[in-house]
Amino acid sequence: MSKHTKILYVDDEVGNLNYFKSAFRREFNVLTAESGDQALQILKEDQDIPVILTDQRMPKMSGVTFLMQSINLIPDAIRILVTGYSDMETVINAINHGHIYYFINKPWSYDEMSIVIQRALDTYNLRVKNKELQLLNEQQEREKITAQLMMLQNQVNPHFLFNCLNNLSALVNENEPARKFIRKLSSIYRYLLEHKDHHLATLDEEFEFMDNYLYLQKVRFAEALVFENLIKDKYPSYCIPSGAVQLLVENAIKHNVATVKDPLKIEVDLEKEWMIIRNNYQLKPNVESTGVGQQNLIKRYSLFTLKLPEFFVDNGYYIAKIPLLEEKN
Repeated sequence: MSKHTKILYVDDEVGNLNYFKSAFRREFNVLTAESGDQALQILKEDQDIPVILTDQRMPKMSGVTFLMQSINLIPDAIRILVTGYSDMETVINAINHGHIYYFINKPWSYDEMSIVIQRALDTYNLRVKNKELQLLNEQQEREKITAQLMMLQNQVNPHFLFNCLNNLSALVNENEPARKFIRKLSSIYRYLLEHKDHHLATLDEEFEFMDNYLYLQKVRFAEALVFENLIKDKYPSYCIPSGAVQLLVENAIKHNVATVKDPLKIEVDLEKEWMIIRNNYQLKPNVESTGVGQQNLIKRYSLFTLKLPEFFVDNGYYIAKIPLLEEKN
C-alpha cells in the first residue's frame, strides 16, 4: 500500500467521513464526498482512484445508483458498498449486475475495513496487469501480421531471381571473382528465403550466413573493413532472431567511417548469455539514425524474452548486446 494511493469514501454523514479519513489517512490519500453528485464530480476531475467506497442509504442518490454511474467514469475501479443487513437484497442485485465487487456491513472495524481495502487494491492491480498483458498480446499479434505482410510485399519471385543470377554467372564465365560474388549473393538470398517464416536461427546458421554477407562487404571495402569473430567455430547451442547480427553489422557500416587509413573494426564475442557486437566509434558526418532497425530487433526479442537488446557507447566503442535464446521455435 502507498500513501499516494487514492481512495474515495462517500457518505452523507460528515462524522462517518471524518472517522474513515482519520482511520486511514496514514495509509492512503483519502478523498471524501457527502453525496453521489459530489462524488461523481470528483471522479470527473480525477481518474486515478482505484477504490471507491460508499454508504448505501443517502438522500437524492443511493450508493448503488452512484456506483452504477461511476462505471462510465472509471470502469476499472473496485466498488465497495457499505451497508446494513436490511439492504442485503439490494447488495445481491448490485453484485449480480456487476455494480459492486465487495460489500462490508455496518458497523465496521478498522481491521475488517483494512482487509477489504487491501483485497480491493489487489484485485484492481491484477485487473490492470491483465489488461496490459492483453494489450501487449494484441500488439504482438498485429506486429506479426504486419511483418508477414511486409515480407509478402517485398518478396521477389525466387525462381526469376535465381535464373537471373545463373545467367549472370554464365556471362562472367571466366571471371572467377565475379562468379564467387554471385554465388555468395545467391547463398544470402537463399538463406533469407528459407528463414522468412522462421523467427529464430541457430548461431551456426547465422554465422554461415554472415560469412557470405561479409564476403560481399569485403569486396566493397577491402582493408577498410575488419571483422573479427571471437567466438570462432565453437558456437553454443543458442539461437537469436534470424538476421540479427547482419542488421547490427550493417548499421555499423552505414553510420561509421570506413577507410584504409581509419578502418572500421567490428568484433563479435560472447559474454555469459549475451552476444556482444562492438565497433570503433567513428561516426560519418550528416548521417541521421532513424533507429528503425534497432526498434524492430527489440520488438522481435520481446516476443521471446523479457531480456531486451542494449545499445550504448563506451570508451570509444559502440556496443550492441543481444540476449542469447535457448530454444529455436
